[in-house]
Amino acid sequence: MQTQSSQNRNYDVYAGAIRLRRAIRRRRKCADILAKIIRVLTTAPILSLALFTLLFFIGGVFTTPVEFAVTIALFTILPLTAYPLQKILPAFRSRGRDGQRTLAMIMANMGYLLSMVYAMIAGVGSSLLTLYLTYLFSGAALLIINKAFGFHASGHACGLCGPAAAMVYFTGWPSLIAGAVLFGLCLWGSLHMGRHTVPQFFAGSAISIVIFLSLAAVLL
Repeated sequence: MQTQSSQNRNYDVYAGAIRLRRAIRRRRKCADILAKIIRVLTTAPILSLALFTLLFFIGGVFTTPVEFAVTIALFTILPLTAYPLQKILPAFRSRGRDGQRTLAMIMANMGYLLSMVYAMIAGVGSSLLTLYLTYLFSGAALLIINKAFGFHASGHACGLCGPAAAMVYFTGWPSLIAGAVLFGLCLWGSLHMGRHTVPQFFAGSAISIVIFLSLAAVLL
């Protein structure tokens, strides 16, 4: 009887350990999925779409619907083409995730440069020009820091905090709450997936915030 009871206890412990391991795996899988969703939704093109759409309906930045359409094409649609293009361009496809990141940065900066051409031709207002320049200078700063100095500052953080600072500037301090929530989620997602360290994330954040505030002080 004592032997049978001991065996039952051992079985219960073993079964409990199995259930605990499965529960941990399920939670880890759910966390992985959530982190990936957060990373996708906080890419610079998606956040650009959200920023410019909100500012279009709020008013004060865009003077015509054409300005809004061109801006979305250059800051959202063009950068997003990097993801399907990476799968068909041999030079980037063979490099996997690094090739995807590099092509995305190239396409994004191409959009930023084209926005300056459009700004000069169309004569956009100072508010929209400030946003264009923020993206252009932020993209250039990321390229210099990442490629020249080998420090992988977070493009996700850069693409998040610049628009967040702009929303606070144009719509008021309540936007800071939404920005803080997104910042926390994006930081968690980046750390969970091992894409960035805390210093890399905060460096990317500082780049776009400092650039936007500097330009706003001069142009607005």
